[in-house]
Amino acid sequence: MSSSTVENGTNQMSLIARIINLFFSPSKTFQAVSTSPKWVLPLIIITLLITFGAMYMLTPVIMTESKGVMEEKMLERGMSSDQVDKAVEQTQKYQKYSIAPTTLVAGLVLTFIMAGIWLFFGNTILGGSATYGQMLGVITYSGFIGLLGLLIKMPIMLAQQTMNVHFSLATFMADASKDAFLYKLLANVEIFNLWTIAVYSIGIAIVAQLKVKSVWPWVLILTVLYWVAAAGLGSAFGG
Repeated sequence: MSSSTVENGTNQMSLIARIINLFFSPSKTFQAVSTSPKWVLPLIIITLLITFGAMYMLTPVIMTESKGVMEEKMLERGMSSDQVDKAVEQTQKYQKYSIAPTTLVAGLVLTFIMAGIWLFFGNTILGGSATYGQMLGVITYSGFIGLLGLLIKMPIMLAQQTMNVHFSLATFMADASKDAFLYKLLANVEIFNLWTIAVYSIGIAIVAQLKVKSVWPWVLILTVLYWVAAAGLGSAFGG
């Protein structure tokens, strides 16, 4: 089979086939992305139809959890119970309609920023030859791994009325320590995040024409550094 035939086959791979292969044979998906990124429709599916909709369903849960945090912080500042009640009421009126749109915008912005970061990493640091469109394809399709995790965890979140649901090393720690740095760091070490790291490594290697063994250590290191920074900020500001 000639290389042109293979390229044409991957180029014609349907969206459904790309998504399915992402979970079972990611190299096939990223070969298709390499020849034809086609990232727009999957990005719409992820950010608008799924993430946006999921956040609407989870908004009451988020509001309930944030209410307790807000009340605690305000009482620590010396506000009276009446002042706290009024402030929380006003904030939650805004939250009711802002959480889902904010999540959508943040997801879009983060996708484009991450594509730029990994493009710089792949091309400048490792000497690859990916395009921005190809890297957007890698980031977008890899997002379906996280969405699978969200869809699995959503029923548990709704049943238990908490966003603190994860399949991570933090599971072995007490919930009372959920604001601690170590808890927040270990909460990131879960199967779907590790799976995403592996998929990122394969995708970046393919579109940048690099070897996976030269890519995955950097993806792991940069991701862990991000987890450490996020955990540090989260524990410092109670987020």
